[in-house]
Amino acid sequence: MKKADFNYDIEKYTLIFFNSLSEKNKRLFSGLEAMKVGYYGVGEISKKLSIHKHTVRTGQKELLSENLSPCNQIRRKGGGRKKS
Repeated sequence: MKKADFNYDIEKYTLIFFNSLSEKNKRLFSGLEAMKVGYYGVGEISKKLSIHKHTVRTGQKELLSENLSPCNQIRRKGGGRKKS
């Protein structure tokens, strides 16, 4: 297996994994991957995962804040559709 084939497989399986995540975990995963890439991480990851840059930045902010919500809670308090 060539190095290029290996990188393609990693990207393919990363996308499959990413698409199986919840909304919150997608933000956190994309933020973490952008931090690993470095300076151009937000742009690179948003292109590879086909998500908005704002989502990646939000994930980074959530990771850097020490107030991560419990695992069983996807949305933050007050999130979601409002009752009319």
